[in-house]
Amino acid sequence: MIQKLFPAFGTINSITISGERDPSILDPIKERMMEIHNRFSFFSPESEISRINQQAGIQPVPVSRETLYLLSLAQKYAKETKGTFDVTAGAMSELWRNAIRSAKLPSQADIAYTRAHCNIEKLELDKDHSTAFLREQGMKLDLGGLVKGYAADVARSMLKAQNIQEAQINFGGTIAVMGKGQKIGIQNPFQKTGTSMASILLKNKAIVTSGSYERCFFHQGRRFHHIIDPRTGKPSSSGLISVSLIGDQAVELDALATGICCLGREEGLSIAGRYGLSAIFVTDNGSVQVTENLQGQISFDA
Repeated sequence: MIQKLFPAFGTINSITISGERDPSILDPIKERMMEIHNRFSFFSPESEISRINQQAGIQPVPVSRETLYLLSLAQKYAKETKGTFDVTAGAMSELWRNAIRSAKLPSQADIAYTRAHCNIEKLELDKDHSTAFLREQGMKLDLGGLVKGYAADVARSMLKAQNIQEAQINFGGTIAVMGKGQKIGIQNPFQKTGTSMASILLKNKAIVTSGSYERCFFHQGRRFHHIIDPRTGKPSSSGLISVSLIGDQAVELDALATGICCLGREEGLSIAGRYGLSAIFVTDNGSVQVTENLQGQISFDA
C-alpha cells in the first residue's frame, strides 16, 4: 500500500493505492491537486478566483478553460438547487466565517449587504473570449463547495490513466473509491469527529457528506453554523444537520449536498431521485432517512 498525504483545499488530503509500486507514481497527482488549489483558492490573492473578485463591477477577467468549466458547473447546480448552492455567496461565507471565528453575531446591516451581493445571475461567462465577470462591486466568488469534489474526480481520472485499479481518495470527507468494495464510515453528527453512526460498502463510487455540525458557535443559547442559506443570508434552518450523497461524480455530490442542506429533506429526496443518487439524511432531532437504493448496503452502529 502507498499513501500520499498533503494539505490543500483547507484540509488534509490522502490518496491511497493498493499493491507495491514506486511511491513517486503519486507525485504528479499531488502536483495537479496543488495546481487546482492555487487556481481556485479564495484566500490567495493570486488565484484566478481572487482576480475575478478584485475586478468585480470593473471589468471581465481572462481565465483558464478549467475555471470557465467549473464556473459553468456552478451555474448549473445553482439552478438545480434553487439558488441554495451559489458560488457568488463569497462575501456572505466570509462574513459568517469571521463570525464563527470570533463567536460574534454579524450585524443585520452586514447580513443584508452580503445577501444583496449574492446573485448567480450576475456572474457572466464569455466562453468565446475565455473571461469571467461579476457585474457588481462587492460580489465575491467562493468555490469551496465545489473544488474538493472536482479535484477528487481529476485525481481519480489520473489514477485510471496510470492503470491503477484499486485506490481511495479522501479529500476532507469527499471520498472516491476505486476497485473492490471498501467500507466507509458515516460521521455521527452528534458525536466528536471520527465517530461513525453507520458504514457503507462502496465500489467505484464517490460519497460526500455536508453537515452543519462541523463549525459553529453559540449566541444567547442558539447555535449558529457555517452552512449559510444564500436566500436568507443566515445559517440554514431546513431541519437537516447532515446530508450524505453517493454517486459517480464527486463534484456533483459536493454541490448538491450543500444545496440540499439548505433545501431540506423533501426537496433533497427529489433532487437525489432526479440525479439517480443514493442519500442519507439526518435531521436536527436525530432521525435518519435512507433512500431505497441503499437498502442492504448500509449497516448502522449500535
